[in-house]
Amino acid sequence: MMQFITRILMLLSLSLASLLAIADDHLPLVAAEEVGFDSDRLARIDTFFEQKVASGELAGIVTLVARHGKIAHYSAVGYQDVLRGIEMETDTIFRIYSMTKAIATTALMQLYEQGAFQLTDPVSRYIPEFANLKVLRTPDSDINDTVEMEREPTIQDILRHTAGLSHALGTSPYDQAFIGSGIFSTETSLEEMMTLLSEMPLMNQPGSQWRYSVGPDVALRLVEVFSGMPADEYLAQNVFGPLGMSDTGYWVGPDKASRLGPVHWMREGELVPIDDEYGFPQGGALVQPWSVNSYTFEHEFKGGSFGLLSTAEDYWKFAQSLLNGGELNGERVLGPRTVSFMANDHLTAQQRFSPATTWGLGFSIVEDQGQLGFPMSEGTFYWAGAAATNFWIDPVEDIVVVAMTQHMATPGTGELRGQLAALVYGALVGQ
Repeated sequence: MMQFITRILMLLSLSLASLLAIADDHLPLVAAEEVGFDSDRLARIDTFFEQKVASGELAGIVTLVARHGKIAHYSAVGYQDVLRGIEMETDTIFRIYSMTKAIATTALMQLYEQGAFQLTDPVSRYIPEFANLKVLRTPDSDINDTVEMEREPTIQDILRHTAGLSHALGTSPYDQAFIGSGIFSTETSLEEMMTLLSEMPLMNQPGSQWRYSVGPDVALRLVEVFSGMPADEYLAQNVFGPLGMSDTGYWVGPDKASRLGPVHWMREGELVPIDDEYGFPQGGALVQPWSVNSYTFEHEFKGGSFGLLSTAEDYWKFAQSLLNGGELNGERVLGPRTVSFMANDHLTAQQRFSPATTWGLGFSIVEDQGQLGFPMSEGTFYWAGAAATNFWIDPVEDIVVVAMTQHMATPGTGELRGQLAALVYGALVGQ
């Protein structure tokens, strides 16, 4: 009995310490009922993921749910490093991969608001190498079988993934040539990347279809061109600093390195780290140990498509600012109508790729929740990262959700967004 009481007191003290830490950081943590959630139902989030950790399906996860600008749920479950037994903490730092794209787009749209360019401008006006790109005869053609561009890609094409660029996430000959060119090398700057990109043929004619791509890398290079600042410095000064995102950047120093765990993958039924000892799954550059484990030293690659590290709290601040119309705690990073413009459909009927979703500038957007298969409100904008990080912003219900984990080639992690949506919306019972 005494052991039970001691355990309860320990848990209470830990909970109090966590709440005090959050209070010291001025996070708006509230009781779930205050913002329309049923606390018992919202607690299912931890129960669900604890079961996944116990069964060996998931190493660990941090989840944050906010409504009306207040945090109703914020927790860490499982392990940051499952083999070493290092527990997940709410301040664990994560590789956010493609969740970088929304931040890069926001940075470029800040400069759009200043009149630096128009979305209809050809990219080559500012990056001359893009004036004479070649296009594969068909997406499956040999890399040397090319035709002329019918028109140049515009800045809007870059942001909505209709420029004809690739992302080289697979293992095709084209992907191998893309990666082999050094485009994703840790020693390749954005300026150098543009030259390398211009030497690769586009996969399809600009504007002809939607194709997930490295467009946001081009966008972030444009940020450098328009601002006259290195991308990392621009982001620190104009996005991360104003929003208080103190743990977001392209690498971590010794003082924070212990908060960055490995990316896990499922090898022969066991979660192991992607590294030289345990190997890595098949795929493109993102799953290579040299890429996955390059975040503890300063490097040249400052990507717009991927490359940033962040925490659940930091990314919530970014997402909450967008839900607020571009402002958080009195600091404005975008105008509200610009945010609305970004979160609207930018694809033509020919470019549409799904009956459930479309694409804006920096995000995918829910068009039909019935076709989507889970209850996100129509108009929700969202995206995810290659290591199974997720976020969404629901303007109808005034909700932000962030989920941070580090898994690649792990069965089931692709379903995380839908599972979390069921848990979150199932707990929403009031206004």
